[in-house]
Amino acid sequence: MTDDKERALSEIRSDIEATRQKLAETLDAIEDRLDVPKRVKAVLQDALDRVDALRQERPEVVYGVLAGVAALLAGATALIVRAAARR
Repeated sequence: MTDDKERALSEIRSDIEATRQKLAETLDAIEDRLDVPKRVKAVLQDALDRVDALRQERPEVVYGVLAGVAALLAGATALIVRAAARR
């Protein structure tokens, strides 16, 4: 082969390798976006980390919210029981 042909062949191989790399990156990005369980897990972990940080900084806020949620659940349960008893 002549030097020009070898150089052209080398450039083609280089272009093919670069295209393969870009395709692999694109497929990885698509896979990450379509992996719903992985994304949900990441969101939940982020939420847990934020709650834990808040609990460490301001525990009274977290415990107050938990008490409020418990009161709401108790009230809802009482209403459901009361409604069921009327039947």
